[in-house]
Amino acid sequence: MLEELFAKPVGFFLIVMAIILVTPLISERLRLPGIIGIIIGGMLIGPHGFGLLEDNDRIQFLSTIGLVYLMFSAGLEVDINQFMKVRTRALVFGVITFTFPQLMGMGLGYILGLDWLGMILLGSAFASHTLIAFPILTKLGVTRNEAVAVTTGATVLTDIGAFIVLAVVLGADKGGLSFGYFAQLFILLALFTAAIIFGLPRFGKLIFQKLTGRAVEFQFVIVALFVAAFVAEVIGVHEVVGAFLAGLAVNSMLPRHSPVAGHVLFIGESFFIPVFLLYSGLITDPLTFLKSPETIIVAGGVTIVAYVSKFIAAWLTSKIYKYTKAEFWTVYGLSHAQAAVTIPTLVIGLETGLFDTTLFNAAILMILLTSITSPLIVQRFAPDLQTASTDDEAIPLFGRVLVPVSEAHHSEGLVALASLLARSSKGKVLAVSVAQDNGPHEHNSLMFHKELLGKVNEALHDPEAELELIPRLAATHAQGILHTANEENASLIVMGWRGKRTFRENVLGSVLDEVIWGSDTPVVAGKLSLPLNSMQRVIFIVPAKAVPPIALRRMLEANFAIAKALNVPLLVRADKSYVQTLEALFAAMEPEQEWKLEVLNDQLKPEKLEHEAVSDFIVLPGFGSRKRVQDTLGNIPEQIAKSFDGNLAILHFDK
Repeated sequence: MLEELFAKPVGFFLIVMAIILVTPLISERLRLPGIIGIIIGGMLIGPHGFGLLEDNDRIQFLSTIGLVYLMFSAGLEVDINQFMKVRTRALVFGVITFTFPQLMGMGLGYILGLDWLGMILLGSAFASHTLIAFPILTKLGVTRNEAVAVTTGATVLTDIGAFIVLAVVLGADKGGLSFGYFAQLFILLALFTAAIIFGLPRFGKLIFQKLTGRAVEFQFVIVALFVAAFVAEVIGVHEVVGAFLAGLAVNSMLPRHSPVAGHVLFIGESFFIPVFLLYSGLITDPLTFLKSPETIIVAGGVTIVAYVSKFIAAWLTSKIYKYTKAEFWTVYGLSHAQAAVTIPTLVIGLETGLFDTTLFNAAILMILLTSITSPLIVQRFAPDLQTASTDDEAIPLFGRVLVPVSEAHHSEGLVALASLLARSSKGKVLAVSVAQDNGPHEHNSLMFHKELLGKVNEALHDPEAELELIPRLAATHAQGILHTANEENASLIVMGWRGKRTFRENVLGSVLDEVIWGSDTPVVAGKLSLPLNSMQRVIFIVPAKAVPPIALRRMLEANFAIAKALNVPLLVRADKSYVQTLEALFAAMEPEQEWKLEVLNDQLKPEKLEHEAVSDFIVLPGFGSRKRVQDTLGNIPEQIAKSFDGNLAILHFDK
């Protein structure tokens, strides 16, 4: 009776969600990773347990989506700058962790009496690995450690290698193996990789310029992910390869801590990835090794090869690159789990007659064991990892970012910018809406501004952002902003700017001028006409005498932080008088973010910016008193705003 109820859609979804919810809680109570609870839960409700769920097309469909999400999230969590730095090491580890298991697996196949195609295919089943414990690293916040970056980079190499072996074996088994087939596979794979890594980010930036709204952006990322996975299957490799490459591409396409990426990952990590883990347990018969002595022997051999070969590879790599004990065990823990590529390899081997049922069941048991020990090892040693990246280091300038809100729609870009800057430094956004004290109607005005603040969360679409809403009653808007900045100890004020003066005596506008000249707090005045997701680089323009050398480092650090938050390169265009100082600063700072320095040979002329792409985020410096800013910048900001259609900001330091 229960089996029939759980076979229906509502019952099926209920039991799946119940296992995903309850088993991790029980597992963590026993001081085990939640992943293990889900896998064991799948075993209990599966055909080899209580038989509540069958291994059917429905669960296989959801599991495949979960596997795609798992590899996509691994690519999305990779620090691209860090990955490029360690790409050689990732290649070395990929070769080592592919070669040793491949050879040892072939040796085991020889002992078991397999033919040469079966030996090669069995070796490829051990050569790849699945990042089944990666969610633990995400939770601990250590995904940007070098050893983790090397392992995730090696994953796609081993997966590609394993599926090339699979394609070659299938081609040989069908009598279709030829040099032309082999060359075609490599050419298509190279073109596909280049199109995803280099083409998708550029295409995405163009799409984000035309489309607005979190829902549309979310849908675009999902479509891009599954297009990449689908095309990977079309050219003859597994969908996980396309998913990982799509993760790398989206990683470079979106700003860091982007709400869009957060929404995509949330759906995967809360449902689809756990379903994949549940399915891994569901298809496993934990008592299969008791069926015959031969199965016990084969299972022992398969398990030894899986653990020992990956251990040797991780040990050699840790010795070559002098990794710490925690890094070595984390690399081993991540890289010895078998599931993603191993399962389809085993199924294909069984279907083609290259493997028998004894070997298949023994290998499935090995998958269960490695899926359990992998998160256990990672959970034990990953907390001791040190993250080499400075991504999460606190930047005082972005610790408490105050953003005045006047209209929810018009303030959306400012709040989004403030949120990106604050989250890059684990800071906080202070959203203030100022109601003017106008006597008997002040209560109604204050209520209106409280309601306005209530819409900020909806406009931000980022549940992870730390946000404080502050309604304020003051004689003027400027006074309300200044008093709030002082009382809340704001480290930066982000304000909107229309790109023109309102009065002759004002530089940027009446309220903005009062805030800039009335506060010691740094101010970003932004004219944001395009979504931040569509930005491709930050251009920091430093005209002659605009910034004293003593303040140049702070300005440069702030612009690097903005570029890092937007996940784009930084281009510094500076007057020749600054070049020597800037070169010394670059050498001393050793920034991770990609950068370039160009010389402004002539006095900056705004009309020369017409050729700049609208996807550039231009930043101008302001420093010191009103008179100094007028003397050094003149009407340059206003003219640039008039001739340039992209995003423009003025970063002002009072001292």
